[in-house]
Amino acid sequence: MRRLISSTFLAGAMLASLGAVANAQEVKLRMSNWIASQAHPISIALHEWADKVEKDSDGRIQIDVDGAPIGGAKGQYDLVRNGATDIGWGLLSLTPGRFELSQVIELPFLSPSGEKGSVAATRVYNEYFAEKEFNDTKLLAIHVHGPGHLHTKGPVNKRADMSGLKIRTVGGGVPWVEALGATPVVQPASESHESLARGITDGILFPWQAIQAYRLEELVTHHLTVDKGLYTVSFFFAMNSDKYNSLPDDLKAVIDANSGEETAAFMGRAWDAADARALDVLSKDPAHEITEISPSELAEWTKQSEPIVGAWKSKAEAAGIDVDAVFATISDATN
Repeated sequence: MRRLISSTFLAGAMLASLGAVANAQEVKLRMSNWIASQAHPISIALHEWADKVEKDSDGRIQIDVDGAPIGGAKGQYDLVRNGATDIGWGLLSLTPGRFELSQVIELPFLSPSGEKGSVAATRVYNEYFAEKEFNDTKLLAIHVHGPGHLHTKGPVNKRADMSGLKIRTVGGGVPWVEALGATPVVQPASESHESLARGITDGILFPWQAIQAYRLEELVTHHLTVDKGLYTVSFFFAMNSDKYNSLPDDLKAVIDANSGEETAAFMGRAWDAADARALDVLSKDPAHEITEISPSELAEWTKQSEPIVGAWKSKAEAAGIDVDAVFATISDATN
């Protein structure tokens, strides 16, 4: 009898030990980073996020951030979805037609900062769009860059000054530039320097950070700004669903704790800090003229934005979205 009890006890102890080993599972994850510059604010933020996840998991989750890009910017979402990488980020606008609801934050005059705009974008997604978009990945957060402003070779103070200009832009900036009477030129940010230098474009819609990042200080010396931004660009930060689902519950909890609004705010703050540094340098340079849009022109530009906002509202209403609630939520998050 004693022998039976002893054997039973040992068997139970072994099972408990195996359970503990399983519970202490260690996971290695790969994170794609298509930004070549390791000094880019989001490249730095991705490394800091990875370090925090490792710390919060007591070292059980290890994340390797790629030192060189895998694929181009356009393919990043599919890399995550297909499992070529475990975690990645990229522009919503580079996956045309798939995330049009979540791109609401790109509309004019909605995002006063990277932090507030990112919180708003993630909040409205979670409250209104979660059943409609990003169903094939584990969305960690949506974030935006700092408010976008108009940077040109010559002065632009009113809408009439936009006539005939060629402005580099992407995503939601395309119909916006057209509405203002200029010609949009869609191209990667990496081509902006050559495009401006060769006269292919006369200006660019960019956050402040990008002026320094792409060495445009001598090419665009006139800057028209608006309090809540002329536009912004939204980015996804996502994880492969199968990889997330394969994690034990306690490690899923670590990922969940490093997702959502605070993670969005963290990435937005990284961009805001870079914007502040760039603006400080440019504002002290006498070669640069920074002009805030006048109230009368803001009213005119707002009027021109109405068809763009209306087009988004029509799509959202067709999808059963309460558009007034969406804009109220954005307002609450950004004011």
